[in-house]
Amino acid sequence: MTDIESIYKKLSHVISKEDFLQHVQEKVESMGGLCDEPMAAMLVANELGFSDVGRDSVKIENITAESGQINFVAKVVSVFDTKEFTRNDGTIGRVGNIIVGDETGKIRITLWDNMADLIKAEKIKVGQTLQVSGYAKQGYSGVEVNVGNNGVLAESEEEIDVAASSQKIKDIKDGMGDLNLTGKILEISDVRTFQRKDGTSGQVGNLLLGDSTGTVRVTLWDDRTEFLNQVEYGDTIELVNAYARENAFTQKVELQVGNRSIIRKSEKKVEYEEEFIPIEDIRADMSNINISGRVLDIGEIRTFEKKDGSTGRVGNLLLGDSTGKIRLTLWDEKTSFLDEVDFDETIEVLHAYSRENAFSQQIELNLGGRGIIQKSEKEIEYKEKFTDIADIIPGESYSVQGKVSEIGELKEFEREDGTENVVANLRLKDETGSIKITLWGEQAYVIEDLDIDSEIQIINAYAKYGLNEEIELSIGNRSRVIML
Repeated sequence: MTDIESIYKKLSHVISKEDFLQHVQEKVESMGGLCDEPMAAMLVANELGFSDVGRDSVKIENITAESGQINFVAKVVSVFDTKEFTRNDGTIGRVGNIIVGDETGKIRITLWDNMADLIKAEKIKVGQTLQVSGYAKQGYSGVEVNVGNNGVLAESEEEIDVAASSQKIKDIKDGMGDLNLTGKILEISDVRTFQRKDGTSGQVGNLLLGDSTGTVRVTLWDDRTEFLNQVEYGDTIELVNAYARENAFTQKVELQVGNRSIIRKSEKKVEYEEEFIPIEDIRADMSNINISGRVLDIGEIRTFEKKDGSTGRVGNLLLGDSTGKIRLTLWDEKTSFLDEVDFDETIEVLHAYSRENAFSQQIELNLGGRGIIQKSEKEIEYKEKFTDIADIIPGESYSVQGKVSEIGELKEFEREDGTENVVANLRLKDETGSIKITLWGEQAYVIEDLDIDSEIQIINAYAKYGLNEEIELSIGNRSRVIML
């Protein structure tokens, strides 16, 4: 560092030495320990219009791992907490990090020991301009500048414009900080409360964002969770100064929004289109599934008691597209959609997950709290695929069509729980054979409108073995009977 005498020689024609030394001392005192006398002298010279004294200042874009000892001026854009560690000799060290920027870029500064203590003492703040003297090297996430006890970190009054930069989702990696991102909201979670180890309560909530390169989950903490009540699906938002961290459970990188981050609505246009898959491509244990389909069946909503004693709700839809059909199960508040939709309407299902039904062994979709279901204007072609009676095997659901060859009687019976129900039978035939049809509950009354040789379609009936090991189709509230 250039000494005070050398600096004053360049200023002697504009200020007396006595005034210069007085300004230097005032600068040291005003910095509150952030700089020593040589650095204060440089700052005074800079304020007097002599910015070329001392070490040449570089721009961030020109800092490389080979730059070695450097001097530059930049604005603080992020401040991270300090950590203690034990050195090989058993002594305790401290380390902290800040992100600074100028009009050419941003860079991480790693502060050690006494310099790191400035973070803990809150003498380094976002928006502050600093004169930095440190050593450039290759760090974990790129080139960084190390400032130890022999380095300089002093406040400067120089005006610095920080280059605005924005990342795409595909470029985000674990450990990255100072992330700026614009994305479209694809999911909004509920806010939940949790208890920290120190006994205090915290709050956490999530957003799923998408841009033209992919999707990423964003976690908001404490006061930031209030933002979730101000936005809705499809809104565009902007994140400033977020950081990336891998979720230990999902092993996926997520963005974190804390007190030093900014999250706000944006008018920017984000190119993002949900990727929809055909029903025939759905396999068990898939997640984040998007489909468009026509409503083929609407189930009733039923309530049940959860393990925690609260009441839950569940209902079903049968959806179809040109490749097949699948049952969708809706949980809790999502079941209200069943009262808003009608047969043959087109809907979109976003962020569902698939499971194999343990009873029917068929793949079904589930829509939980993070999923979205909404009506759509898309034109979806669906044509029911009918199975020949001769090809029916037990354990699966089928749609069949044919002529009624026999009609049984409507019978009432009492269930084990004491309630009454009705059942009826008929026989259906096509060109390949005939099969017994058992109709339960309200479906049983269909026989009152049928005659021998009536042509009907039966949608989504379950095949099983009946008496004498004869295969039959069972029609319940999930099936439909259509008279032609």
